[in-house]
Amino acid sequence: MLISYRKNLDRIVFLSMMSFFVLPTLATIYQALAYGFSLQCLATVISTQIMFVMDTVEVNMRFHSQQAAYEKARYEAEHDGMTGLLNKEAGWKHMRKYFDRMDSHDEAMLMFVDIDDFKTINDTYGHTVGDFWIREVASQLRHIYRQDDIICRYGGDEFMALIRNTASEQVLETTLGMFFQQLARASEQRGQDVHCSVGVCRIAATRISGNRVISRNTDGGNGEDTRGGVDFDQCVKQADLALYETKRFNKGHFTVYNYDRPQPASAMRLGAAGKCEEDENHIKRNNQRNNYHINRKFHRTIHIVAH
Repeated sequence: MLISYRKNLDRIVFLSMMSFFVLPTLATIYQALAYGFSLQCLATVISTQIMFVMDTVEVNMRFHSQQAAYEKARYEAEHDGMTGLLNKEAGWKHMRKYFDRMDSHDEAMLMFVDIDDFKTINDTYGHTVGDFWIREVASQLRHIYRQDDIICRYGGDEFMALIRNTASEQVLETTLGMFFQQLARASEQRGQDVHCSVGVCRIAATRISGNRVISRNTDGGNGEDTRGGVDFDQCVKQADLALYETKRFNKGHFTVYNYDRPQPASAMRLGAAGKCEEDENHIKRNNQRNNYHINRKFHRTIHIVAH
């Protein structure tokens, strides 16, 4: 045990504890070989060594007990008790840490996931059913995404997920398509109409050109961007706006904004089965509200370019 804890002990403390165990043993062996056995001396040494070992074992058990209690308290402080996901504070801490380390070649997607009409679910089926669907959505998110992705319960019926090292639209469509399908299957089995809306902020890779950061647009072109890095708060705001737009115009689907300052974000709307749906009424409302001009580049993506 002393050797295993050597790195955690000061050199003087380690040597003194080792000498307390080793020197009496060596002296006893020498005395037995040179002068014969002294029962009194031998008994004293053995009893002292037993006391030393027992005390060391007790200290070791206390250390492990305190460490286990600390780890448990730390886990409970960082995780949501109902879902087992990270709570908001811990989730944001890990996400900010990842954003701080991002460079111009990193990609990511930040998502808000919200259970639609959750109050109605509680009022109709009861809070026990509502708790079940919170746990079910958390389980589906944890099952679909990787262990190194960061998923947290934002609060109530809302969740946040940071999908790291990818900004692929195909990955987004596939994973969210699986999520919607599994949620629909569980809803059908229980005979309850439950669905989620999702808002996504997509951070595409960038490259440095002189003192400027050149961002890669969805259509493959390059656009100038003076940002010095990815602002976590701005990305959260973009994902929240995308979620609000989904819940306002097309619940049960998801909307994607590209993180691209100061240029306006691009938007993409897809159905629950992963197929693209261009909502003409929604486009007209956006044009009237924001005086945007719609320039369609891809069949899957709607590029909104400000005048």
